[in-house]
Amino acid sequence: MKHTSQVEIERKYDVDENALVPTFTSVEGIESVSVDDAVQLEAVYYDTEGLDLLRKRHIVRRREGGGDEGWHIKRPAGEGRTELHWPLDVDGAADSSSDAVPESVLEPVRAIVRDRILTPLARISTRRTATHLVGAGGEAVAEFADDQVTASDVRGGAVRAWREWEVELLPGAPDSEEGRTALLDAIEVALLAEAATVSSSPAKIARALGHDSLSDALDDAGEQDAVEVQRTVPSARPAPASELTSKSPAADVIVEALRQLVEQLEQLDPQARADQPDSVHQMRSAVRRLRSVLAAYRRLFDDERVSSLRDQLRTLGGVLGTARDAEVRAQLAGDELSELGHRTSDASHRRLVEGSLEEYRQAHAAALRMLSSASYYRLFDELDDFVANPPLSALGEKRTPIKVVAAKVIASELARLRKRAGAAAFAGASGPGGDIDARGDRALHSARKAARRLRFAADAVSKGGTAVLGKRYRHISREAERVQDALGDHRDNALFVEHLLLNSNRAHAAGENTFVYGAMSVRAQNRGSAALNESPKALKRLDRRAESL
Repeated sequence: MKHTSQVEIERKYDVDENALVPTFTSVEGIESVSVDDAVQLEAVYYDTEGLDLLRKRHIVRRREGGGDEGWHIKRPAGEGRTELHWPLDVDGAADSSSDAVPESVLEPVRAIVRDRILTPLARISTRRTATHLVGAGGEAVAEFADDQVTASDVRGGAVRAWREWEVELLPGAPDSEEGRTALLDAIEVALLAEAATVSSSPAKIARALGHDSLSDALDDAGEQDAVEVQRTVPSARPAPASELTSKSPAADVIVEALRQLVEQLEQLDPQARADQPDSVHQMRSAVRRLRSVLAAYRRLFDDERVSSLRDQLRTLGGVLGTARDAEVRAQLAGDELSELGHRTSDASHRRLVEGSLEEYRQAHAAALRMLSSASYYRLFDELDDFVANPPLSALGEKRTPIKVVAAKVIASELARLRKRAGAAAFAGASGPGGDIDARGDRALHSARKAARRLRFAADAVSKGGTAVLGKRYRHISREAERVQDALGDHRDNALFVEHLLLNSNRAHAAGENTFVYGAMSVRAQNRGSAALNESPKALKRLDRRAESL
């Protein structure tokens, strides 16, 4: 079942039982207030035995009462948190006596919880009196909630009670982050004047577990299960990303680069499951980047572990690739038919666009089965373990600076690309009419993959949270990407020509007009040839950039 989504921007405050609620009319931008009747909210919070959700700052709960009762997921966002919402009866789960979390609710957090069971972590009962703060335009800009809370720690057995205040921005709030911050700051002044103090925790669940913050709760879990924490908590890394430099040990930098890629893959998982636009493509790209970085810097790690991970990632990438290729064919065919003036009701559109979209739907269904398999969950477990407990080789243990190791890796990857590009040029052994034969096509594809690996190896030390080596490596990455794109465009168009030929033969057998297939084939061949002709120039530019290393 589809969920709704909104961004939740709020602040929480600890307050004494005897504190008086401010009038708020002295707050700049607040013209009036409207006080609602008190409501009773009953919530059950869920997590795995190892607190996987809390470790990733995610919350899953079932709440009855209030205007937004239902199943909720809260997860970190750039500003505030993103909240996903389902009705109580999602997947037929209206029975409050059941502790099972519905499948629809689990899907967005599958990459985090995997096939581990979610059970109740805490039960929180809240008596809430809400006050709407109304701006000059007559629209509510924020909701102030005065909460009397009673919480039971289901696993620990303790019951705790407290009072807290909460201020959440509403749609009428300023449309700029600066304006929203100013409004929250102004409201906070009024709250602090009534002896409130800023809460150390962004969620009630931490206090329900007997801690001031989620970090404290996780630290406590670490004392109980040090092995589990070491496997999953980023603080087990040798050094924070912010402390990495060009002189940092190579293994530290590459492990952090891999950790960030695993996190990216985890974030893309729910998008691919929901079939959001371009999500399958982005997830396959993340898989390829992981494989490339592991391969390029494999000498830092245990070779057997690297090979195992790369094999598993190859399988995952292949399943995602089948869906992505069908998606590309549909898009390319649609664009081509549109340029040639063909209507969506034409037989060619039905075969080339609708047929490819149906192939995509089937391939996406297969990808979903893969993303729900035990092997997929174990791959994530292995990736987590790899970055938390890196299996360093003798070279990795030497703590050689990344600037030394990266220079050697880039030189090696560049030599690999040159060798494969040379093999491609030699095998370009064209058949009649200048067509690339099968051997040449394989060589070109191999050169393309080498360019991609070089690009990602350079990115790992020059972009994102591990940008420790600067613009020379970024230039290498950019030129390698141009080589990759040129060879990739050639391959994509060559595969499209094969697709057109197959469907042209089927159309001819069905008695349909096949002129458009020929026209599209010529255009695709011309685009492929132009891209292939661009690749030697791109390689020369790459060589010039490499001279600066």
